[in-house]
Amino acid sequence: MNSTSLPVGRVLRIIAAVAILISGIVHLDLYFNADYRFASPDVNFGRSILLNGFGAGIVAIALVARKEWFVRLAGIGYALSTIVLFWYTHSGHTFLGFSHGGPVFEPSPQAQLSVIMGIIAIVALAASFVPAIDAADAPSGLPVVGVAFTITAIALIGLTLKWKPDDATTPSAAPTTTVATAGTTTDSTPATTAATTAGSTVDTTAGSTAGSTAPATGGSAVSIKDFKFDAVDLTVAKGTTVTWTNGDKQAHTATSSGNFDTGSIAAGATGTATFDTAGTFAYICSFHPFMKGTITVTG
Repeated sequence: MNSTSLPVGRVLRIIAAVAILISGIVHLDLYFNADYRFASPDVNFGRSILLNGFGAGIVAIALVARKEWFVRLAGIGYALSTIVLFWYTHSGHTFLGFSHGGPVFEPSPQAQLSVIMGIIAIVALAASFVPAIDAADAPSGLPVVGVAFTITAIALIGLTLKWKPDDATTPSAAPTTTVATAGTTTDSTPATTAATTAGSTVDTTAGSTAGSTAPATGGSAVSIKDFKFDAVDLTVAKGTTVTWTNGDKQAHTATSSGNFDTGSIAAGATGTATFDTAGTFAYICSFHPFMKGTITVTG
């Protein structure tokens, strides 16, 4: 190694810092763009996602600036805690009111990226403890720390300002869809909150056999693809059976608390719900709560 090259330990710390910063940005994206702030009745779950994002920035700057063992252990702890909480909530357990409820290895694409970045950070920081690498390492100079601070601040604060919604308490209204049911065309009305209808009755059928894609007779079809419901707002007549067809490789659900639940819909399978009472029913995928849709029943 020549005198102008960076110590291997510092390179490893920088790699870990970048991975952790990316994980933090992913958490901001989940919070603002994927609506994870609405994923649980407990608002503290959303706050924990936001705190994770900004905590990542602090840890990343510290890793670039200092080489002390406790700083590197803090980086490992941050990445490991993120992975552990991911595993915990994706294994049927609940954290601050949130539970993924589906298979452990079927997370959203953002969550996959966050886990991968965490693994990279842990491996890089663990390698930095090799005696020969550790001995040759040295703290970064003030200019390097200044650059790291500037990049982190621009990334986290800038993206927060860019992604912060105008209404921080309710999701923005989704596009409307017009659906023809039993020869009658009905224009839908945007809605983002589930209606509470006394005595409402909604019949549901859990996921059909894998590979079955035909919607129920007289019903309305919703396709699930790329972690999205294609008909975000659907308006149907009373008595209609709506069929959800899963075009993803991951299992999904269509779940409206207290109203209807298709149960787990495997890849290539379908799930249905029959709506016998007028009202507006907001629903999510209980495995991936950022997936949202609304069924408006008329008549």
